[in-house]
Amino acid sequence: MASSQWTLLGDDILNMITDRFDDIYDYARFGAVCKPWLSFSHRFYKHKHHLFRANHQLPLLVVPMEGHQEIRGLYNIAKDTLCNQIQLSLPYKRCCGSSHGWLFFVDNKSPQIELVLINPFASESENSMIKLPPIQCDDGDRVMHMDEYGVNKVVLSKDPNDFPNDFEVIAIYGGTQTLAHYKSGNNFWSYAKPNKEIQCFADVIFYKGMAYAVDFYSWIVRIYRKRYKQRPGGNNSSPCYLRFKTINEGLSEYLWCDYSGNAYLVETSMGELLHVRRDYLTMEERIRKDAEIEEEMKRARAEYEARTQEDHDELREEINKIMDELENQQVEEYVEPDVSKYLEELPKYDKPQLSVNFTVFKLNFPSSRGQKSMETLNGEILFVGDNNSVSVPSSRCPTLIPNSIYYTDDYVGDYFQNLAFGSCDTGVFNLENKEFGKHFVPSFSAKGMPPPIFVVPRYRCSAKKIV
Repeated sequence: MASSQWTLLGDDILNMITDRFDDIYDYARFGAVCKPWLSFSHRFYKHKHHLFRANHQLPLLVVPMEGHQEIRGLYNIAKDTLCNQIQLSLPYKRCCGSSHGWLFFVDNKSPQIELVLINPFASESENSMIKLPPIQCDDGDRVMHMDEYGVNKVVLSKDPNDFPNDFEVIAIYGGTQTLAHYKSGNNFWSYAKPNKEIQCFADVIFYKGMAYAVDFYSWIVRIYRKRYKQRPGGNNSSPCYLRFKTINEGLSEYLWCDYSGNAYLVETSMGELLHVRRDYLTMEERIRKDAEIEEEMKRARAEYEARTQEDHDELREEINKIMDELENQQVEEYVEPDVSKYLEELPKYDKPQLSVNFTVFKLNFPSSRGQKSMETLNGEILFVGDNNSVSVPSSRCPTLIPNSIYYTDDYVGDYFQNLAFGSCDTGVFNLENKEFGKHFVPSFSAKGMPPPIFVVPRYRCSAKKIV
């Protein structure tokens, strides 16, 4: 078939082809063939994306690029490949949220928190950056540095490019990890009133038109806004405050053995809501683990240097024998070999496993309260971390491990900057056999660089931009 005839293929044939695509790369390369295919792939992906919902598409991993501070790459976990053709220009700092293809960053350091939304996948005709009003911090939070770690997590209700006048943002911020809510069109945030029972939120989700949050003690609440009493002549743009309705009562805050290192709320592709708890090593165990790793690295290096020296001595003896045999011939002076290049080839010590367990519960509301422990995910695959949690049926990604949780390092704080490995707690946990595995493993040179984060790209950009 001549190349000019590719444009004549009917939509039914193109539909059969694109229906087999799994990720954004396939659509982008398909659209690069010709303009009619680019137009069709855009329409098909957009329809399929909204039909199946953004939080059930296979996410990609935004990863740091060695030697490039403000350039990130995209890693495809399903194909175990880094797409070298795609490079994202992003701020050199931790991304505190990923939702509907948008990435959240703290804009600068100040007594206030200024958030900026960046969509690296937006087309030229769409918004690629949105600056939100500053979040006001109380005196307790002002003593903290409101930098990239001043915000734990941020989520969106909808894509601002699809619903510019009808999207919401919820942020978990500050030392007390409290909530703030923003509604599009407002110039203010709504804040939560103090609550003795519920403190230090871990995650938040928009689920079936409502917002829910979970704390570290398994308290789960529904969030709603309530306006302050209106003054005469007031309007609907006046500030609100957040109220909570308890959906699931948590454990006593004094039962430290039941405290979760982190927690997530995930909607499955079947519409069920899951509560995922993540347990870490304790702080003392982390410090001891890091000391053991550093000691092991020193020991491995010393052994390698000693082994290299032994090989060098044997080489010298062999050369001396040759020189004795050729004593009547001219022999060039022996040059001491440089062993430094061998040290660069030291095998990398395996990354530390800081996450030690995951537990999953199915929430039973609204029919009843309570949650049921799960030993399987019924074929689902979860992706958790700083991102808006994602659940994908294993049938859509056969190369990945079903009934597993793929996670990234979302430990909030600059503690990891002082560790030998930096931010490195990424991996996969099989809920059925309780075994850990790996996916993307940062290298030693990634220490101090922004941690990876999952993102579900929105296919909007032209083929030239993404391929």
